[in-house]
Amino acid sequence: MSSTELLNKTIEEVWAEHYVIPLYQRNFAWTEDQIGQLLQDIYDHSPNGCSKEDECNNYYLGSLVLLQRRDGIWEVIDGQQRLTALQIICRYLGILSSPRLTYDSRSSVERFFKGLFDSTSWETFRKECQRRADSKISRLTESLDIVENYKIQIRDGKADITLKDMSEKKKSCLSEYICNKVILVCTPLPNDTDVAAYFEIMNNRGEQLQAHEILKALLMRDLNTCQSYIFSTIWDACSQMDIPIQKSLFKLRTNGLFGDNFDSLNLEVIDNADIKNRSIKSEYTIDQIIDSQFVFDDCDAEEENEDVVSGAQSIIDFPNFLMQALRLYADVEKQTGDAVPQNADNMPIEKPDFISDSMDFIKALLRIRVLFDRYVVKIQGDGDDEENDVRWRLQRPTKYEYSKNGNTYFRVGLVNTFSKNHFSDNDERENVNNRIVKLESMLQVTFKSSKYKDWLYALVRWLYKETKDNKSIEYDSLLKMLEQWVLKYYQSLPTECGKEKKPILAAGTYTPHFLLNFIDYLYWLASKQEKTTIRFANKISDFQFRYYNSVEHHLPQSYENTDVDLDSIGNLCLISRRKNSSLNDKGPEEKAKIEEGLQPKRLIMYRITRNKQHWGKNEIEEHQKDIEELIDQIPNLLSL
Repeated sequence: MSSTELLNKTIEEVWAEHYVIPLYQRNFAWTEDQIGQLLQDIYDHSPNGCSKEDECNNYYLGSLVLLQRRDGIWEVIDGQQRLTALQIICRYLGILSSPRLTYDSRSSVERFFKGLFDSTSWETFRKECQRRADSKISRLTESLDIVENYKIQIRDGKADITLKDMSEKKKSCLSEYICNKVILVCTPLPNDTDVAAYFEIMNNRGEQLQAHEILKALLMRDLNTCQSYIFSTIWDACSQMDIPIQKSLFKLRTNGLFGDNFDSLNLEVIDNADIKNRSIKSEYTIDQIIDSQFVFDDCDAEEENEDVVSGAQSIIDFPNFLMQALRLYADVEKQTGDAVPQNADNMPIEKPDFISDSMDFIKALLRIRVLFDRYVVKIQGDGDDEENDVRWRLQRPTKYEYSKNGNTYFRVGLVNTFSKNHFSDNDERENVNNRIVKLESMLQVTFKSSKYKDWLYALVRWLYKETKDNKSIEYDSLLKMLEQWVLKYYQSLPTECGKEKKPILAAGTYTPHFLLNFIDYLYWLASKQEKTTIRFANKISDFQFRYYNSVEHHLPQSYENTDVDLDSIGNLCLISRRKNSSLNDKGPEEKAKIEEGLQPKRLIMYRITRNKQHWGKNEIEEHQKDIEELIDQIPNLLSL
């Protein structure tokens, strides 16, 4: 590689060189989101993930900006996070036998990679790093577990797989693809480059045009000026996934798009637009209707910043939401079946054939977004931190009226979707609202990836069809739909899991996360019954599903209990990967001291342990019987 030539290099060619991470670079900081996405993307483009092998073209992973030092070693200016993650993945797959990265003045990191490549056991080395508890390599230590156990979702969305579970044939196929088809664009800088100035430029550079923005331009190509104005504004408002659509689009009163109380959708407002005069056949002009800053004459402008409760985050980003909307429009409106994949990596780069009328599609997109806001949970709190408090919300907008200085004003607020009024009702509607929140949050934490959300597509498709003739959604119907989907998925689970084909209730770390989350949901339902036969169900209070991603053996695998089935469902619970590392090899009595933020199954196991000051064969077998009885109670617990 010359010192000024830009090259597309395969990973095999990249590893032919040696690299140094300079001191001014930050420590490795990638978490499960970034490492998992990298694994998912590589798998999706490999022959293992492609529906047809001949579709598996090169996958361009990004850029690597380098500066060659006098000793010939390449200094990594940009791309070190990606390169570090790749080195760990390639070590796991056997692509690399020695490290290719060195670090300026970071002895802990140097020792980490030396140990990783010298060790004959991935698991042993990981535990050694955990015991060392060196904060300088904490992210690197976490990455060992992520690379081995991250659940890669399969294209059909019906299963998942980890590198640990993958057959040797699939691993070999993936390794070959990484070596020869995964490409990094290497950009060597001239030797006289001012690195500090370059960094400043890099940090202030603009973002590239995204695929969905290109699609937007394609769909607007044949629209006139007024149509383009309407289309663009609705599209941009829909793209702000964390803001209620009523706030990000526009605010109307009686004759507006969202109705008098902001909780309906009147698409006739768009249909009745006078394109020539750029106005609506109502008391408001098109500019007023679409201007998100429009303030009513009788609305106190000083109150505007308080008009919508905020802080809740969407469970999906806009590109993947858009793919769901395209798929739904093609399926329901144009009867073209599954013409569109869910994955935003497959965003169309030309106007889809099934969209003949862009204005018709933008109305459908707005309708889907309104349904999404009202009937799909959002999360409040730091969902990316597995240990932080989170709250799941299912809410709809409504108008609040209030008086000030003798005048009447209004603003928009949020209430629970199925509540009767502004306040929480201790009635059946409120209870079902909570139940739907539990169901959807359970599915979200189980299927976190934005790219494959079969449950979400099934839900929004059902909502779209149910409201086709302006029908309202009844809470009991929505609950039944969701529980039917969950039950169907549960019944589709394999009876045996892992390489050793163990029974699903004795599969250890191969136990599907869905099953453990579903057990927590069933326990919660049992706790709501006046008379339940499920042991300890009455000890369960309300809880929040979290993004727990690691199957924990309550009685550790390191304990020598030859007569105990440690992989039994009675000895397992879901915890965060970080907590799993800190509790590694600690005894059950020590673990059971934790009392805050526990999901039902784990709470019950810890309570039993504290009560008996012991957790062993009898406790595991008894808890397993409790789980089996709980599963037998599914017909009585679900609303089917």
